Amino acid sequence: MKSNKAYKDMTREERRAAAQAKAQAALDRIGDGVRSVWSSEAWAQWLQTLAKFHDYSLNNTMLIAMQMPEATRVASYRSWRRDFNRHVRKGEHGIEVLVPMVVKSKLGNEETPRDDAEEESTERKRLVGFKVGHVFDVSQTEGEPLPTIAEHVTGNVERYDEVMGAICAVSAYPVSIVDGLPPETNGLFSRMGYIAIRSGMPQGQTVKTALHELAHSVLHDGDAEQMPDRAMREVQAESVAYAVSAALGLDTSGYSFGYVASWAVGKTDEEMRRCTQVVRDAAKDIIDKMDIVLAA
Repeated sequence: MKSNKAYKDMTREERRAAAQAKAQAALDRIGDGVRSVWSSEAWAQWLQTLAKFHDYSLNNTMLIAMQMPEATRVASYRSWRRDFNRHVRKGEHGIEVLVPMVVKSKLGNEETPRDDAEEESTERKRLVGFKVGHVFDVSQTEGEPLPTIAEHVTGNVERYDEVMGAICAVSAYPVSIVDGLPPETNGLFSRMGYIAIRSGMPQGQTVKTALHELAHSVLHDGDAEQMPDRAMREVQAESVAYAVSAALGLDTSGYSFGYVASWAVGKTDEEMRRCTQVVRDAAKDIIDKMDIVLAA
């Protein structure tokens, strides 16, 4: 590793190359983590991280889960001081995340062609790569207490009606509690345009089932020929429901991912990575929309 003095003597191009090399090393670790996360325990662990950091990119949720799975809220060294009046304790090691490297380019440069929407602008930002940055979990800091999010739901579904109302509000299809579903069917999403949930179930199971079917409606409402196989659809829907439940503060002990590892047998790393991206995007979309409804 270069000394600080040697680093200061490097040219801008050398510094950028060094930063990108370090970022590539982080990406390589993510590649290793994609396959290892498919054990049932690691998958649930990653979903917990996703629930807490759904605004982060897939790569960064993977990096946080791999380095500090118990993390609950992370921010940069500067952000802890500036935004929360907290400071990182001496000797704490940061969690590596990927930070976009953006440069400004003048319009008219061959590398940044002009388009009509930007005629009045004199420059635009251009992504040239990534570098490794560091964030710290709240457990590594001291200072003023963090604000609490009063809208989050407690584990015993004390706000059951509000949670179910939020699910209905964000769903593109009507959600109904019904009798007469087939045996051992707690809920279903029909492409005919509705979601049905079995009546008479405990509140926790009702919410879990509603979130599962909501996930199906978000992810699996297209051309049947373009759909993943049934096992994959169930992995995706159950994973999204788990992440959303965790983000809302609901009890997730009733979830089981024993089939996740068996589904992964024979799949390529890219297929598995696409699944994690699908789950991340759908969970973020549902969490963001439900947060707005519950906070209203």
